[in-house]
Amino acid sequence: MPRLRTAGKEQAILEAATRVFAQRPFHAVLIDDVAACARIGKGTIYRYFETKEDLYFAAVLYGMDRVAEALEAGLVSEKTTADRLERIAREILEYFWDRRYLIPMLQHDDEDPSRKNELLKRRQAIVRFAQETILEGIERRELRGIDARIGAELFLGMVRAANLFRADGDRLPDLCRQITDVFLEGVRREKA
Repeated sequence: MPRLRTAGKEQAILEAATRVFAQRPFHAVLIDDVAACARIGKGTIYRYFETKEDLYFAAVLYGMDRVAEALEAGLVSEKTTADRLERIAREILEYFWDRRYLIPMLQHDDEDPSRKNELLKRRQAIVRFAQETILEGIERRELRGIDARIGAELFLGMVRAANLFRADGDRLPDLCRQITDVFLEGVRREKA
């Protein structure tokens, strides 16, 4: 009788996969590495994911879902636009801080339309938090009127760039604060 797939086992595999794929580039990861990290047999992974590419893609989606869940839970406690934007930056940076190798998939122009659609759907869930925060800031007159969709993309682009190009000595709270400050205030010196 074939073994049944379970949500718990799949989650354990995805947790292990995000840790292993985060440590080194895709081509340097073996399914054996993920199996060892998850403390299961390699065959078990193949019962859930046909290829290493499928596992990697699922790990990226899993990570994006974790970020969206953290934002859903955390943003309710933030009262100002600045605090909400800083929280968005922190949740994203915190998740990908030690998982930089998962980020290239987010920028990969995948040939498979269903994969591309899944990435866009997950990404849109995160963009929505930034866009809604900007719209609320405009409504409360904390922000001037801008295109909230473009503003959200610009803000998230700053977060992505900070994660990809940060220096070893950069600290998470400082980066989040700086991203938010630059987004909200710009870098132009005040006129005397």
